[in-house]
Amino acid sequence: MKKINFTKMVASGNDFIIIPASGCRLQAAGFRNLAKKICNRKYGVGADGLLILEKSKLADVKMRIFNADGS
Repeated sequence: MKKINFTKMVASGNDFIIIPASGCRLQAAGFRNLAKKICNRKYGVGADGLLILEKSKLADVKMRIFNADGS
């Protein structure tokens, strides 16, 4: 089991787990599975979704959003 540093943020009734992509070596399918597990409110951290922050050539950051069901 690998340790993943994350931040959980809540605003306007929604909560998200935020992970910098630099700390993960997962591809999209891995992030989908991680979202399902980590967003589970009974067995995980619990959240509405997972946000992955990546480097961007056009902005300060690129954000990938995964819903709690992995979509």
